[in-house]
Amino acid sequence: MPSAVDQVMVSVAGDSLPQVLDDLREAGLVVDTVLEALGVVTGTVQVRAIPALLSVPGVLDVERQWRVQLPPY
Repeated sequence: MPSAVDQVMVSVAGDSLPQVLDDLREAGLVVDTVLEALGVVTGTVQVRAIPALLSVPGVLDVERQWRVQLPPY
């Protein structure tokens, strides 16, 4: 059974984004977008790897992005 994958938004402290980006990738994040001016990275990650993202130095928060689908499906 494949592991669940979630879209996430990662908030990074101050000017540490360039250094943190490689660590996030090593922790399992597949980067979609880097919003350097905001200190935010979006991407996908296996749900079980979210704690590893949170443990990366410079990471402030990891927020799971929820999808909502309204009818018709």
